[in-house]
Amino acid sequence: KQWYQRRVAITAGECRKKLVMQNTQQLVERFVGAPLTRTTGITTEDKTVEEVPGIGNTFGARLREQEIEFAYELVGKYLVLKKNKKAFESWLFDILERANNTAVSSIQQWVEQNVG
Repeated sequence: KQWYQRRVAITAGECRKKLVMQNTQQLVERFVGAPLTRTTGITTEDKTVEEVPGIGNTFGARLREQEIEFAYELVGKYLVLKKNKKAFESWLFDILERANNTAVSSIQQWVEQNVG
């Protein structure tokens, strides 16, 4: 019985992890496939940094402290760094104080698909 309970717990944990990974991938795909603006009614607004997969409110606040408010500013920084993924990771790490592979991948993929 203990073996079965442990196996069920491991399987449930594996399922949760897989679900989170799938949801993250879906968020990245949606971000990459969309413009950096959002149209609501007749107005168009720039997407905020919090809308970049992997950023959220906590990391968004840290970016805003550095006066980085919009997703296009992250794309711009990636382009200024000549699409150098390692340099962008390092720059973002300095601000967020931790690695953020989801955000780096989202920006990199967006540029590859929409800029070239």
